[in-house]
Amino acid sequence: MFSHFYWDKPQTWHLVLSSKQSTVLERAISITFFAGLTALCAQVAFSVPWTPVPYTLQTFAVMATGVYLRRNDAFFSGCLYLFAGAVGAPVFADGGSQLFDSGKLIASGGYLLAFPIASAVVAEGLDRSRTAGAVDLKAQLICWYLAMIPVYVFGTLWLAESYSVDFNQAFDWGVKPFLVWDFVKIWLMAMVTTRLWSYQPSQPNE
Repeated sequence: MFSHFYWDKPQTWHLVLSSKQSTVLERAISITFFAGLTALCAQVAFSVPWTPVPYTLQTFAVMATGVYLRRNDAFFSGCLYLFAGAVGAPVFADGGSQLFDSGKLIASGGYLLAFPIASAVVAEGLDRSRTAGAVDLKAQLICWYLAMIPVYVFGTLWLAESYSVDFNQAFDWGVKPFLVWDFVKIWLMAMVTTRLWSYQPSQPNE
């Protein structure tokens, strides 16, 4: 299982996890692992007085899912995460275990529903580099930033609906406070995927 997965070559792990030669079992394990990682990172959360939306490491895990898995698997991992929360598993921020409250999507639900899309968009950029066998910097940068658009748009629209405020107020709550936070996470991950990662398979004795 997971042949060519060399623990001493972390810069090539993404090639193994996203390989088109992966078995169904290997893909299922990878999808489940990253759904679990997203749930774990969601527990790293803290609230601040200027926004009802907590700061978490969820988006870090969402993007990590996209950089390690190929597009469809990244999308399915995000869906699995949402499904776990929908059936009552404590996978959301601060141990939240509800995707719906009184038959209505929770206030942060717009962000959550966008996570599978964001992971898939990031994965598209990395898949292009893997196909080329070298860093496709333009594709990666475009996908890194495009990935956040559905998160911000869906999140803000539903936040406005949930709190009965206008779009501008919801934007001030749900986007502005997180722009620098998200930019730093994207920048750090982009430095790893463009500067440190290899897009050529390695051998154990290399």
